[in-house]
Amino acid sequence: MTHVPDDPADQLPDLSLGLLFDPAAEIEVRDTLLPLLADRPAQVVSYRLNTLPDWPAGMTVLTYLNDDQFAELAPEAVARQWIIGLLPHPGLNQARRCFGVAPRLEHALDDALNGAKEGRVDLLYANSRPVFNSVVIGEMFSLSGGGQSPGFRTRLQRFLSILRSGFGIQQLHPYTLTTGKDKSLVTVALGIVIVKKGHASLLFRWIIDDSGGNDGMLHALILAPRSRMEILRFLLAALILGGQREKLPPFVGHIKTAALTVTSSRPLDYSQDGAWISARQLELTVAPKTLRLLPGRRLDLQEGSPQAKEIYKVQGLPVGESRTALDSQPLPWLHRASTEEFKDLYLALRDNAHPSSAYLTLMVLSTLLACLGLFANSAPVIIGAMILAPLMAPIISLAMAVVRQDGNLLADSLKTLILGLLLALSCAAAMTWVIPLHSVTSEIAARLNPTLLDLGIALVSGVVGAYAHAREEIARSLAGVAIAVALVPPLAVAGIGLGWGEWMVFRNSFLLFLTNLFGILLAGNLTFLLLGFGPFRLAQRGLLTALALVGVVSVPLSVGFTRMVEQNAIVRALEGQEIAGVILREAALLPGDRLHLSIRLLSPTTLDRADVERVKRAIESRLGRPVTLEATIVVIL
Repeated sequence: MTHVPDDPADQLPDLSLGLLFDPAAEIEVRDTLLPLLADRPAQVVSYRLNTLPDWPAGMTVLTYLNDDQFAELAPEAVARQWIIGLLPHPGLNQARRCFGVAPRLEHALDDALNGAKEGRVDLLYANSRPVFNSVVIGEMFSLSGGGQSPGFRTRLQRFLSILRSGFGIQQLHPYTLTTGKDKSLVTVALGIVIVKKGHASLLFRWIIDDSGGNDGMLHALILAPRSRMEILRFLLAALILGGQREKLPPFVGHIKTAALTVTSSRPLDYSQDGAWISARQLELTVAPKTLRLLPGRRLDLQEGSPQAKEIYKVQGLPVGESRTALDSQPLPWLHRASTEEFKDLYLALRDNAHPSSAYLTLMVLSTLLACLGLFANSAPVIIGAMILAPLMAPIISLAMAVVRQDGNLLADSLKTLILGLLLALSCAAAMTWVIPLHSVTSEIAARLNPTLLDLGIALVSGVVGAYAHAREEIARSLAGVAIAVALVPPLAVAGIGLGWGEWMVFRNSFLLFLTNLFGILLAGNLTFLLLGFGPFRLAQRGLLTALALVGVVSVPLSVGFTRMVEQNAIVRALEGQEIAGVILREAALLPGDRLHLSIRLLSPTTLDRADVERVKRAIESRLGRPVTLEATIVVIL
């Protein structure tokens, strides 16, 4: 008969099933667990680490223990080669999730005694103590959770909770990590998360798609955000996407290895399965296929490659100058890029700031092509000129020079920009003298009335242009930016105005060019600043200058925008209206100081001058102002 002995000496050595239980749960074992084992003989022993029963290797041992007790028992079970079947003790939280134990006692017993086939599983050790889920070093977000990806509501609650804890983080700390193959990394990090299985941590489910099967390897994620905004972007992505990412975030390193040593110049405070521990050094090792286990129904024992390769993705972590700058310093709101991080970009922008022969040649060709397209009233030809135009390059270099307060880059960019501007005006004026045409086509007229909408286009294009220069992977978008902001066509129209000797054409088109120039400059400044290419205190003078220039051109743009809104209201007020049996169609405002209205009058009968005068008076009465009417009469039969 199954009984609860008080001492291991009372055990029945001929039985093949053992049960080790928590002494504090003796009543529950007697009243609930033992009745479920009534048809199976078992040796039932109260758990004491120093007086374990002398059961033989290969014996099935059921355990009803909490996490701490099973962590003590696991190395002994490995040494004695017992086959372990875990039962869901109320205090067995970490190990239950790790080994997929069913939460209901009867289900877990059924899995252990009837359904489960013995498997050998890896064990992760941290300073010789088993780890069932994760080791978290340093200040981290709330990273608990296993199982399936949560729904949006749960993700939102976690996001708000993590946001509160994440923005309380003050600084990064120095760490040295050495892998099992003696690869060493000296960096600073917000924290490090180590797990055996990829799904053991919420953070790992967000970032990597690897369940960490029995491959004898552990995973370590090193989080080293350069700013609080990087944390916010990561959390927003986790909230919205919910599942795995295609690649690591730029501030996260991933190491997969059989052993890892973590040291620091200060005491290591880490959480192991939720319990806080402090040590001078942390030794993490994986004992492959060491624990003989009857797996729970929720555990998928994947057989990993016996010779799994190390993964060492740490390219985005701070080293060198950036590591020194971030070491034990308050975490900034905006990322500050080190010289090492944007060396290639800076060299490219320096090259763009010089007036090369290719720049001068493209400047001439794009201006000539733009002039031909303007005279021919051909939008495709003008678009070709926009793509050819190289003016965007020195403007972006100028934006970087303002952010970094680099006097040499600033002077070179301005020289190249002014040279290109004068070359474009000269070529356009010369082209006007050669071509015997003196008519304002619709393409020319489209560049004579700049408004605040054009400034908005320039600002967005400046952001995209600066971002595309900073990120090689989207550099192909520069052609689209060139088309959107259209720098050369307004310059070509200004040159045409000079050739014609018409001040109004030159003034309005050159205002559009200045709008594009100053808008791109301001937006480029802000973009490079947000990307961390210069501290705000250094860039603020240049930013204020660019903002002042944008403010100056915004005054006439505001006037133009107000006029456009007013004209749109007039057209809407008249379009489709019926006055004295006459329907008004295709209302349009023509340029001029007075309100000059072009309109089609649709009538079933012929209209004489008196009828048109009557329509004109009705329009003036409706608009409350005198108009000059240019009417086209259409008789509907």
